[in-house]
Amino acid sequence: MATIQITDNVGLSADLEIRDDSPLAKAGLTKLVSTAKQLFDDFGKPIDQSDAESFALGGTFTSPNLLNSDVSSIAASAGINCGLSVAKAADKLLFPDDGLSPKIPIDANQAWVGVEFDLSGSIDAATTVNGIGISFDASLKFTYSTYTLFSPAAGPLPSLKDACTTAFQNFSMATSAAALRNQLPGTVNVAEVSGSVTVGVSLQLPFTMNALASANLPLNKTASIQPSVTVEVAPSVEISGDLLVRAWKVSDDQLVFGVYKARGATLSLSFTAGAGIEGDIGATDVLGKILNSALPGVDVTAAGIAGDNAGALNEAIKDGLDRSLSAQMNAAFSVSLTDEAAVLYQIKLDPSMAIDDALGKALHGDWTQLEKLSVQSPGTVRRLRNIAVETVERKFSFNLNLFGFYSAVSVDDYLKSCTVLTDETGQISIIDKVDASRISASSAPYAADKDKLRKALMEDFVCTATYAVVAGKLNLDISATQSYFDYDRAMSRHDMKENVLLGYALGLIPFQSLDDTLNANPTFPHASVSATLNYGMQDLLHLFFKDVNSLTPRTSQQLEVQGRRDLAALLDPDDDINKVRLAVLRDDDLWAQMDDNGNVNQFHFIDSLRPLNPVQLADVSSDWTSIAWWTEAVSKVAPQLQATLAAVSAASGSDPTKNTEVMKARARLADLLGSVTRNSEAQYVHGWSEAVTFGLTGGKAQANMDLLWTGQARHYPAQPKS
Repeated sequence: MATIQITDNVGLSADLEIRDDSPLAKAGLTKLVSTAKQLFDDFGKPIDQSDAESFALGGTFTSPNLLNSDVSSIAASAGINCGLSVAKAADKLLFPDDGLSPKIPIDANQAWVGVEFDLSGSIDAATTVNGIGISFDASLKFTYSTYTLFSPAAGPLPSLKDACTTAFQNFSMATSAAALRNQLPGTVNVAEVSGSVTVGVSLQLPFTMNALASANLPLNKTASIQPSVTVEVAPSVEISGDLLVRAWKVSDDQLVFGVYKARGATLSLSFTAGAGIEGDIGATDVLGKILNSALPGVDVTAAGIAGDNAGALNEAIKDGLDRSLSAQMNAAFSVSLTDEAAVLYQIKLDPSMAIDDALGKALHGDWTQLEKLSVQSPGTVRRLRNIAVETVERKFSFNLNLFGFYSAVSVDDYLKSCTVLTDETGQISIIDKVDASRISASSAPYAADKDKLRKALMEDFVCTATYAVVAGKLNLDISATQSYFDYDRAMSRHDMKENVLLGYALGLIPFQSLDDTLNANPTFPHASVSATLNYGMQDLLHLFFKDVNSLTPRTSQQLEVQGRRDLAALLDPDDDINKVRLAVLRDDDLWAQMDDNGNVNQFHFIDSLRPLNPVQLADVSSDWTSIAWWTEAVSKVAPQLQATLAAVSAASGSDPTKNTEVMKARARLADLLGSVTRNSEAQYVHGWSEAVTFGLTGGKAQANMDLLWTGQARHYPAQPKS
């Protein structure tokens, strides 16, 4: 028998005799040091009568690398590197309930003792295995624990000393399928480490294509795009972050095995794209698959999307999708502060090689085979949770902005000159390289600035709406889409409230239905809010014209009143700065003074605005600038749009685009759009462009909205119109 001495290095000491063939004996654990007198006082008591709960100890090993054969070098961390814990019937559960995992209850006359070691490990250059359930780089630090159940059929529980002897003797590391089979029933092995796991999932992603026109407004009769596509981008994903692997040996042939998100951790999710587009669209290439689905017949070779260019663009779009998927995955976890299952399976340990192969791969970080077996042999492997599957099954639609698509001479020409930009929230945009400065950020070559992006989307929506109206008269089936997205790892109640106010304004969220939820949550972790509004040509006529039958343009006054009303509806009235903004928005006389002045740099001379501090004045000025730009753009475009529609109606021949008067009218309309839509100074309130368009069109859009935050998902389809 091997001896482990537990001592306080002063006068207290106890010896634990463990089997020579146990892992800790082989690793040469000979001494543990504890300064906790309570531990020594309780050694002679039955576990359930001891006061012991948890203790830290310092250990001395002679050969810690013998703990694990797959990890080539194991070392025990210096200092306090061992933990001892006791859980009794009063604790009710061994681990806090995450609502997903099978509970491990502690009944009367039961107790668990856990032994934990802080270790470090490295990988031989010649091997690719890791052996603890997580994939990691060349070296890592990790914590490994074994919990042992004590449940005598009759009689009292053993003494704390005897229980510790058994617990240290049972300590093992599940590093292979054989080790999992040999793990003792009534034990739980837990590895805690930062790393990654590969998870099997059928990753079919829906995309909404937000095709946009630019101000030059050619009447392109060949532009064609599928507005919604679904693309399968990968058979698996990688989840990274602070993780735990837990193996509970329920009985000789039953194992509950899974990966958990460490409490409070934020995980990232990514998939591996193909090598790039070469000739025909690559079967595993993300950008290629999207383009092939959305643009039937596109010639990517002629467009020059190949080689290094394809690789760079594909990596940019993959980065955007990774960010979006990570946000969706983190939102799928609950708000619980305990460890929570990410990938979890209940496994019947039959003799099949398929089980051993799947377990071996999982121990090396690849959990895809267990997922396949859960589909192929659900009686043997039962999936209890796969967070990647949950993320995909939410059917969250990704918006892909195609700036200038409708204005291109051809799809091939459009793709030849395009680049891909993604912002920090994962929104993806394809845009002409020359025009990319409109939305690009200085932080990275393929990065978009979210504020610039919001501004460009608003400006180009006016162009797209104008084009859609003209195209409708030419019997072209063109629609215009507005998309809204907001994400924050810790969204404040104030920000979520303003997102909910947008849902109220769009008629998607029943009024006041989420007020209790807002009041109950100071923050909304991993929150994302998205909305999509799709308009047809007849809908968009209402944007420009008060009377669509007579094509009577809206007046500046009508547009301004609508803009002010819709902006006020989006501002949280409980916010101190918003109270000032709301007062200004609702003051007709003061707003008229601002209109008459017309120079935000002079607003501080207006008597009613003099008391405002610089922050308040800046926000009020920004509100006025946005509404003034919108009012000017729509009011100026409408009469020239009216003239263009009249020219189309009056044109003879089968192709009005060949008519001189039509093309002159189009050119005048394009010049006007260019003068009023580009380089505006507006700084739009998030969601206002969607709200004001919805309001002016009388709620004609096909709209939907999704709110996600930790453990919550709310989908709001369009409400029936009365």
